[in-house]
Amino acid sequence: MPKTTSSKTGWTFEVEAGTSFLELCQASDAPHDFGCAVGSCGTCCLVLEEGAENVQPPTDEELETVEMCTDERGARLGCQMTVNGDIKLRPANT
Repeated sequence: MPKTTSSKTGWTFEVEAGTSFLELCQASDAPHDFGCAVGSCGTCCLVLEEGAENVQPPTDEELETVEMCTDERGARLGCQMTVNGDIKLRPANT
């Protein structure tokens, strides 16, 4: 099963491939902030430090929201990501 790890807090969770990051956090009480949960507020903006190839590509709408939140390379919206393999992440500098 894919592992999701936070480089900031050190938590690691295993999930079934195809699980959304939002579902992972809700089911495991992983400490990550979410706002609207539909990809328009940017509260859940994070940076994939490893494993970007293990989540689905961002949509144009997601990229628009990310651009409003941060200029960090590799930034994504946690509420829009599906975990398909191991990833390592941290909150984005907003």
